[in-house]
This record gives sequence, structure tokens and C-alpha cells, in this order.
Amino acid sequence: MNTYTSCENIPTCPRSVALGLFDGLHPAHRQVILAATMDIDDDTAVAVYTFDPTTVTTKAVSGLLCDVDEEEHLLHLMGADELFRVDFATVQHLSPTDFVHNVLKAQLGAVKVSCGYNYRFGYRGQGDTALLTKLCAEVGIAVTVVPEIDIDGIPVSSTAIRRCIADGDMATARRLLGRPYCLRTPVMEGQRLGNQLGFPTINQPLPEGLAHPRFGVYASCVETEGETYPAVTNIGVHPTVGATTPLAETYILGFSGDLYGHSPRVYPLTYLRPEQSFPSLEALRAQIEKDTAAAASLFDEEKNSGIKAVFFDFDDTLDNRDAAFRVGLSAFLRYYYPSLNEEEIASRREEMFFFQRGHYGEIIYYRDMLAHFLEVWPPEIPTDVHTAYRRMIRAFAAAGQPHPDVCTTLTALRQRGYLTGIITNGTPRTQSLKMDHSGLRLYVDLVVLAGEENIQKPDTRIFRLAAGRLGVPPTACLFVGDHPQNDLEGARAAGFIPVRKIWDFDADHPIQHYPLTEDIPTIRHISEVLSLLDDTPT
Repeated sequence: MNTYTSCENIPTCPRSVALGLFDGLHPAHRQVILAATMDIDDDTAVAVYTFDPTTVTTKAVSGLLCDVDEEEHLLHLMGADELFRVDFATVQHLSPTDFVHNVLKAQLGAVKVSCGYNYRFGYRGQGDTALLTKLCAEVGIAVTVVPEIDIDGIPVSSTAIRRCIADGDMATARRLLGRPYCLRTPVMEGQRLGNQLGFPTINQPLPEGLAHPRFGVYASCVETEGETYPAVTNIGVHPTVGATTPLAETYILGFSGDLYGHSPRVYPLTYLRPEQSFPSLEALRAQIEKDTAAAASLFDEEKNSGIKAVFFDFDDTLDNRDAAFRVGLSAFLRYYYPSLNEEEIASRREEMFFFQRGHYGEIIYYRDMLAHFLEVWPPEIPTDVHTAYRRMIRAFAAAGQPHPDVCTTLTALRQRGYLTGIITNGTPRTQSLKMDHSGLRLYVDLVVLAGEENIQKPDTRIFRLAAGRLGVPPTACLFVGDHPQNDLEGARAAGFIPVRKIWDFDADHPIQHYPLTEDIPTIRHISEVLSLLDDTPT
């Protein structure tokens, strides 16, 4: 993804532009950016136009929800090709008309824009979405306005998320943000007081400019070197020992090693108590022992009997991957081979479909599949693999639909008090787009893209990572999937309780070669997991 700090001297091309401050990249922001990726031509770049938040004077931003590196990474996964992060001072005096004519049309070459329902633009925010639609229509720019997004009845906004973080309500913050709050700054040299007390800790300064959690002690989890550990984290200025700058001091249970210079991920999960001063180091040691026991109990298998969290595979479990993929292939064929009739399109589509399937679990990558067939069938409309891949993936992702009972089941699980999550293999950007189109991020507590973590199922580490981010032991997790090895055996080896989702696959589908495991319960409809849980101790 290309990043620019101004709209001058940029490549000339048509653009679909997502407009907004995007200071959190939460689910509402994701929908604005998703709208920019839809119904556009191959030569149209998806651009995000925003401001350097430190330059914005009309809207107070009291702590960002992601840093620059994470912002660019997330935008790439959302399908953005370009990021314009400009100085607000360069446009704040433009009238609404001048902004549309001079910036959107003349500089960016916008053919389409998307924004949130409350978007304001122009001098002193004089323009709203109605005026944006009117002005853009005059210069041939299409406009998509995304309505308010609610989760659990709470309107999603950066302000609401920052409030939750400041209150230490990390669970609600995770739901509204669409991902758990995470500290990942380098470990710095500390006073080594933890070693003297028998609780060696890692010290991480709180990132400047980012939203900081409520000061106090948290049960947490830590991810480092591919492994996940329970932990206890003190966030604040540590009044007993007189630290002056805010930092996170974390004791990692069951870990021994040197993390100086590393940037482990620390996830504060549950607020335990506020910071406080102690009359002596002995009193501090006694309290640390209590805090450590409280954090450990969160992940203790014996103290957490019964199911606390229900995880799902995505493809072929929550949605019909094969049907959506066929739509993507058909879109590719219709566009690049306009002379083909529908019968010929169907024939070629099935040839591509079965070629890509390969051996189940050892599939051909989409890009390699397209490279192969573009050589076998020279396209009637000139293209390259990258461009064709973008078109096919966008159509594939947009065609995905959760099965009819999925959203109602996920809602029922939440109402019953279960945590929910999705763990999916595959290419991160493709899976991220599919997840956004499906709308399922709004219904679950956690989405884990295995490709983003560089750990694919059936590796047990990806399951333990997911359980850790929700603050539950693996043995308190149920996992519903379709693949006997990647989903079911991987989940069971990690300590999860596996449940097999079976479909009416084609007789020649490679999954038919895997025998049903007799001791793993099976369901045909996602809603059946509710009755299955009724028979499981909680």
C-alpha cells in the first residue's frame, strides 16, 4: 500500500475514496472502507483519505486506538491500495465546494466516495452528507453513506471505545473496537525490583499518543515467540517504587527468558484493582502474590469447568465457501472473456474450481490458479495476474453469505453469556475482506486470521492464542469446524472440545476421504450447537 502526505504529484488514476478521520479503524470505519472497494473497475484504486490526527483542530482526539504501523497494516487487510494522511491545515479553509472540486475531483480523480453518516467537511464543518452527495453528483462522483453501526445496542464510535478503555472495561472495548486492546512496545530495562520480590517482570512504556487503559492491575495474556502465557500487568506509575512515567509492568506466568529489546504482545483482559501505595516491599510482595493468583485463576482449568467460549471455523462452516468462490470465478470469466456464452462460462468455471481445490488441505493459491489459466486461455481484455486477482477476490468476498441460522445463533450464544470467536486459515487480506462482507465481526468477540499470525490450523498455537485473547483456558472452549484435521484434530490437540459441522458435499469432494471420528459430535446446522450446549455442563 502506498502512503502519501499530500495529494500533489501523485499517480493519475481513477479512485474510490473512503473519507473520514479513521482514528480507530473500528467496525464502523471498516464499513466505510469496505464500501469503497465495491462496484469499481479494475483500474480504480481504493484510497483512504484522512488527516494526521495531530493536526486536526476541529475535533479533539484524546488518544488514538492504533499507531501508524498498525493503521497501515489494517488498511491493507481491508483492501486499501493507497493512504492519504494529510495535514489538516492544508484544507481546513476550503469551502465544501472547493474541497469536492479541487481535492476530490481535480487532485484525487475520485469517481466514487464513501463516508459515515455523520461525516462533515469544508470550512468549519459546513458540509454534511447531503451536501456531499449533491456536490459530488454535479461532477460525476458517486457517493455511498454508511449508516450508524451498533453493537449490543451501543453506537460504535472512537469516543465510546476510548471511554471503555479509560474505565478499564476491556471486554466492551474489544467488542466495539473489533479487536482486543494490545500493548506491543519494546521491553525496556527496569529497576529489577520484580526479581528481588520473586516476580521478574517486563517493562513496556505506554505508547505516546495512544489511548491508555485505566491505571491499575489487570489479569492479562502475553504472546511471544509464537506462544501464549497467562500474566498479570500493572499499568500506571507504580507509586510504591516512585516511577514517574506511565508504563506496563507484566509478570508472565510460566515463562523464563530474556525479552529485552523484543516487543511481546500484552493484552490487558480483566481489571483487578486500582494502583495503590504499600507501606513496605513485603506488603507489595504479598499483594503481588494475590494478584498473580487472581490472574492465574482466569486460566485455571479446574476453576473454569464447563464451556465459556464457542469458536467457529469460517469457510464451509459459517458460510458456503464453494458457492461464493464460483461467483468470483464467474465474474472473472465474464469480464475477461466477453465472447463466452453462459454454458462456456460454467464449463470453464468448474475447470478452474476443481483445479484450485487440488488436494483438500493442499489447495492451489488463487493467484497461482489465475496465472495458470491466463496462460492457458489468453484473455480477450488485456490484464495481468495482480489485476485479475483483485477482481476475482472482490467478487468472491462480496458473494459470501452466512448461512441463515448463523447470526441468530451467534446472538443467542451471546445472550446466554458465551464468548464467541472465529479462527480461519487462508490469505489474510482475502479472509479479512470476506469477513467484512459477511458482517460477522459484529456478532463475535474475536476474529483470528491464522495467516496474519503466521500460524495455520491445525497448529495448536493458533487455538491457544485465541483462547488467551478472550481470557479463558482452552479446555473451556468449544470449536465448530468442518475439516477433520485442520479444525477438529487441531482443536482437540489444543484442549478444545471439537464439534464437526457436516455438509452435503459432492461425492467426489476430497473431504469424503476423511473418516468421521466417532467420538466427535456432529451437527448439520449451526443452530444445533445451542442444543448441544444444553447437554454440556457450564
